[in-house]
Amino acid sequence: MQAVLDFINKHHYDIFIPLTALAVLRIIVCRAQLKKIASLREKKGAYHAVGGNYTEIGVWLGTLPGFVLALAAPKLWYAGLVLAVIGGILLGKAGKKKGAELDDIYREVALELKREAEAARQEASRALEAGAEEIPETTEITENKGETNNG
Repeated sequence: MQAVLDFINKHHYDIFIPLTALAVLRIIVCRAQLKKIASLREKKGAYHAVGGNYTEIGVWLGTLPGFVLALAAPKLWYAGLVLAVIGGILLGKAGKKKGAELDDIYREVALELKREAEAARQEASRALEAGAEEIPETTEITENKGETNNG
């Protein structure tokens, strides 16, 4: 155990700088994915789950203060690590809850849009059928055997 602690103390910045950068980059990527999903939802009106993105944002936002504490106070890296774990768990749960709520809302909106589209299709189908009934049917069949009179 002492060897692990010595290794972390010796390579403190080599460990926590990449972890902090990873947290920041993952937050940025998740936000970009949410924007992409939002644009798809607006264009196509389709449901896309966002719960995973919100959970991941919550986890990384929770760990970020712990990593920053570990970088700011190298002697307190263990407190920063504990803070990162606790913050990641708490904010991850909060993000999961927020994502589930938004997924439910988006799913309901998508189902409502689907129902409206289906009703509109049925109404259009009825209108076409009513219009087709007004056209008189002709059963006259003429056969053309290829003989033409050109002259």
